[in-house]
Amino acid sequence: MAEIKEDSLVRYKGTGTIGTVKVLKVEDDGETWAYLDSTGLYYHLDTLELIEKPPERKELEGMTIEQIQDRFKQTQDMMDAVKMQDENLETGG
Repeated sequence: MAEIKEDSLVRYKGTGTIGTVKVLKVEDDGETWAYLDSTGLYYHLDTLELIEKPPERKELEGMTIEQIQDRFKQTQDMMDAVKMQDENLETGG
């Protein structure tokens, strides 16, 4: 089995986050942690798995730039609607 080392491409098993190991840190108790470039966080080596390459993003495959822009606008409109709901909330006091 391959060993995780600096510059390894890994996936965090908990969320599927992918990143490159930039630093390996060994604690006094012997536990090893890996710092990922994608999140700026340290992960215990037991929670990471080596991968060959990042997965392909299939949800945008075959879409035109106009379709991608339309999807982005829909997402933005949805986030704006939620934000407006949040602004209407009153707090007790």
